[in-house]
Amino acid sequence: MEHVGSIVSRTLETLTPGHAEQPARERPRTLHDLARVFERAEAQDNPDVVLPLTALRMTEAETLEVPRLGLFGFTDWSRRQCAALVGVRYDRWFENASPVERADEMNRRFARATNTVRLRTSRVANGDGTHGTLRAFVTPGYSPVSDSRLAQTLATVLEPADPELKIVRSDMTDRTVSYVVKVGEAYRPGGPGDVGDLWGGILVRNSGVGFASLLLSLHLTRLVCKNGMTAPLPDALLLKRRHRALDLGKLRELLASQLDRLPARLAQGAATLRAARDRPVTDIEGVVRQVLAFADLPERHVRSILDAYAREPEPTAFGISQAITLSAQALSPEVRFDLERAAGTYLATTN
Repeated sequence: MEHVGSIVSRTLETLTPGHAEQPARERPRTLHDLARVFERAEAQDNPDVVLPLTALRMTEAETLEVPRLGLFGFTDWSRRQCAALVGVRYDRWFENASPVERADEMNRRFARATNTVRLRTSRVANGDGTHGTLRAFVTPGYSPVSDSRLAQTLATVLEPADPELKIVRSDMTDRTVSYVVKVGEAYRPGGPGDVGDLWGGILVRNSGVGFASLLLSLHLTRLVCKNGMTAPLPDALLLKRRHRALDLGKLRELLASQLDRLPARLAQGAATLRAARDRPVTDIEGVVRQVLAFADLPERHVRSILDAYAREPEPTAFGISQAITLSAQALSPEVRFDLERAAGTYLATTN
């Protein structure tokens, strides 16, 4: 097993349109590295504009004309938002429509709309002839939290506990930014059949495009397999805030007030994970379905979780959590986040 300090941080695997292009093979190893990646991405963003939907126009090339800014391509997320705003299911409604028919229908709906929206755009183009990418339609009162400033705030608070600020993993998509920053040294739970070394850390999930709230939670990563989960503790959630003028100064004070308790809480989470190996489970599929239902996640995950369980069968609560987090590794960062949180909640509530 590699020593905790020798493991290289995961690459930002998914950098979608709307963010500055990342140099090949760049690996943000520390929170300061990651903050610089965020700064470069944010430098490509235009100032937000607030406009009525009636001011917008779709072109036959499936781009959007934004007054005073120009032509913008969509991301998958902004196209979905746009369709919802005007009351269509884009792929289904326009499956057999020509480009002219699609543009005409969308423009008729724009003309009848009464909504006013805040448009978030980037100068990074995702198609020929455009001036950039339309990242999101959000409400006029939406107040995004800068990823770079958030990372810098976290660094200021966490450096006394762990000056290295190593990044365990990080992802950027057209919907979210998520990453795990290590806090302290590895935990080595003892006992027979032990779960292996664990990294304690903080999981951050942010969205500047209206997909989800800002969330910070305690997190554990098994070094032997890189599986991670929200720490199995009733109070693992450190912060959850909607994007409405979040004061980063108050966030710094909140985190600083909890810093002294972080190592003990992470150690408690590690002990809970170890103890889960002593809790037998007989109905594996039934428990998997219960975990998904409790987390309000779709049953389509059952098959992949059971497949993961078959690779490492262990009829315990730990085995269930391991199968959930193992299956999550192959999925999008957004879905992985939900499954890791479900696994941690399951162990916390069945302890």
